[in-house]
Amino acid sequence: MVNCWSLVSLVFALCLAVGCSPVPRKYLREAGPNVTLTSLSSSPDSYRERLVIMGGVIVEEEMQDGALWLHVRNRPLDQDYKPQLPPSPDDPEGGPYWVVVPNPQTFPVSHHHWADMIVVGRVAGSARGKEPILNMVYARGWGVSSAHDGVWEHTVDSNYATYTPAGAVGELGQK
Repeated sequence: MVNCWSLVSLVFALCLAVGCSPVPRKYLREAGPNVTLTSLSSSPDSYRERLVIMGGVIVEEEMQDGALWLHVRNRPLDQDYKPQLPPSPDDPEGGPYWVVVPNPQTFPVSHHHWADMIVVGRVAGSARGKEPILNMVYARGWGVSSAHDGVWEHTVDSNYATYTPAGAVGELGQK
């Protein structure tokens, strides 16, 4: 009996150490470490085209030029990449940013019910008001019920198909 519990404990510990991250390992390896909304907002051009991982909750959405634009309120990620509420409602880490979904037909319809999400995206610049814009590469959302949970991944190699949203500000065009 002791051997059985030891085996179960070992498997559980291995799962925690290796494969339980809500973000695929390939993105964890490539993404800039410890990028915060504050650093991204204050210097978006220094992060341009870099992969970042952010947490958030969708507050509104709109269609522009065939792409789905999600206005997201940041939820800082903890060490396990789980979105957390900022320490206070006025905390700058609880501010907004934009996420562009280039192929909205493949995006989960359940995103309307996501209470939290993780976004992996490439920084495209900033919108008016200095809100960062990310081109979404991967998303994982958690709904109020597990029936609304969803995962989405952009399947086009981002090295060959860059997309600069028309609303982006920076080197490519000032608005």
